Amino acid sequence: MKKELSHRSDELKALGWNQEELTRYEDLWDYSQRWGLINLEREDRQFLKKAEKLLPKIQNKKISIKKTIEEKSYYLWLNFYLDEITFFSNSNLPKSKHGVWTLLIEEEIKLLKELQPVMGLPDTIKAKNLFKTRKELINKAFSEFDAVNNDKTFNFDEVLKNSEKDVSKNWKSITEKDPEANKIFPIIDFVNIEKLRSAIKDDLSSYMNDNYPSLKKDL
Repeated sequence: MKKELSHRSDELKALGWNQEELTRYEDLWDYSQRWGLINLEREDRQFLKKAEKLLPKIQNKKISIKKTIEEKSYYLWLNFYLDEITFFSNSNLPKSKHGVWTLLIEEEIKLLKELQPVMGLPDTIKAKNLFKTRKELINKAFSEFDAVNNDKTFNFDEVLKNSEKDVSKNWKSITEKDPEANKIFPIIDFVNIEKLRSAIKDDLSSYMNDNYPSLKKDL
């Protein structure tokens, strides 16, 4: 018999066993757990086996631990780029300017925490096309928020390829290897940050809600 945490006399009682049978079952069950079924008399072993057959089998359920959004690979990938861009910006941007890419990634991370998409394979497949939305937002930063290109640019491909951090082999460039991306690193005045943040949040949230399967509401 399998080792169990306790006897199941309550279940046998529900099946119609009387108190005498239940008491015998509990005593024999306790003895078998202590000394082993083989040390019981043949008649007593048959009695326990009879009880075991009547009882439904205990299913061994695997405990599934759901990852938080902060533990998902997509989130870690975004955070990797945010860290690298922040490090680059600290020493390569004018003091009066702020990087547009920092705002893009910060707002997407905030939306992941707020909307809580599953970010399994169906969501991440759709997320690949977000590079187009990011590119449109960068163009909007130039046309509507007086962004200018920084003197020093950031190489999105190389920073992932040459990173000494423990990065996933499945991670790709956030720009989807757009040949022009490494030539452009837009920066804006601090006065325009909040307005651009709002535009970024609106466009990213619209894309995520409209395209991520886990966020689509059943009609």
